[in-house]
Amino acid sequence: MSIAAAQYSKFKGQITKDGEVFTFFEQGNPLIFRVNGNDVMPFWSSRSRLEKIQESRPKYQNYQIAGFRFEQFLQWLPHLAKDGIHIGVNWSGPKLVGYDIPAQDLIDALTNQAGTSVEA
Repeated sequence: MSIAAAQYSKFKGQITKDGEVFTFFEQGNPLIFRVNGNDVMPFWSSRSRLEKIQESRPKYQNYQIAGFRFEQFLQWLPHLAKDGIHIGVNWSGPKLVGYDIPAQDLIDALTNQAGTSVEA
């Protein structure tokens, strides 16, 4: 299993177990990156992952860490899917890389794993 695949698996398991997901905000807006022609909004499965990023990458110290309950995240995902946003999951390493998947694919994976449904 690749590192990105392992991070994706850990992301799904941890957010369904712990009930939280985290991302960076700048001036009240979530960060969105352009990756391989797609708009990607990264999320992580723990606050400590973002804190480590801020410690090792000075530019990220300018961003605020925002946490969301799992249920809120599931409600937000259909809107991101409608806008064509991909989700970056647990980006890691020196270049902050990992899986970038369509929001709908993540909805499907999480609802199957958590046994819940998502309404747009």
